[in-house]
Amino acid sequence: MKKFIIATFVIVIMLVSSGVSISATNKYSSFNSMTQTLNECPVNITVHEAWNLLTDTGNGIQIPIDVRTDAEWNSGYIDTPWPECPIWYVKDLFQNETWLPTFMEMYDGEDIVLYCKGGYRSYLVSIILCDAGFSGTVYNMLGGITDWVAQGYPIRNNTQPDAPTIDGPTTVKVNQPIDYTFSTADAEGDGIYYWIDWCGEGHCGEWIGPFSSEDQVIFNHSWERTGTFTTKAKVKDFYDNESDWTEFEITVPRNKVLNLDFLELLFIKFPYAFSVIKYILGL
Repeated sequence: MKKFIIATFVIVIMLVSSGVSISATNKYSSFNSMTQTLNECPVNITVHEAWNLLTDTGNGIQIPIDVRTDAEWNSGYIDTPWPECPIWYVKDLFQNETWLPTFMEMYDGEDIVLYCKGGYRSYLVSIILCDAGFSGTVYNMLGGITDWVAQGYPIRNNTQPDAPTIDGPTTVKVNQPIDYTFSTADAEGDGIYYWIDWCGEGHCGEWIGPFSSEDQVIFNHSWERTGTFTTKAKVKDFYDNESDWTEFEITVPRNKVLNLDFLELLFIKFPYAFSVIKYILGL
């Protein structure tokens, strides 16, 4: 009887211990799950992971956001190909009541990769966006541009794109739609916008784009009156760095119309002239 009581006591202790262990495990698992959920925004990534994301459009489009000062930006930024190239948005703007909603609306639903010099400012910005309910994915690049450079990844500055070339006929008819081919090149391969001023005064037109650098782009135009016209065109890259103007001259000549009154007077005065001309020409 004594042995039975002891055995029962041991079994009870084991069951209670097991229950406590199971309960603790469940709580730990639940805590981990909760922590993981809280950590979904932001998602911290290394510079290697950022490089893999930003050089492959096959995994979607991720947009790097540089939150450093203007002096830091002008000294160089990460070099990733368009359309996954950096956009400059200073940290202080995210604490502005006007600029924060503007940013969230502009990049609604997008995947963004925040970075700064070492990772601290970008982390603060990521927390601001997450707390504000940003609808896209917020990545924070650990180590910032400092680690980016240390790991051998490229940085660059921005240069002026080449002035565009214009290819097409230089003499056209009134109201005849004509295709003109425009092309340019940007040293960094940034997206390109065209401003085409068909009236040649510099202010007629609007920015059209973006297009890929070195793509040939066709625009159609017609002239409603005769004369000689100068078409002007320029381009700007993704960072609003503008090229020089290119000028292209087009002539729209007058149609050659016979003066019927003169011909009528001619044949009245020389009624046999038409027969003579036909005989000479063998008609």
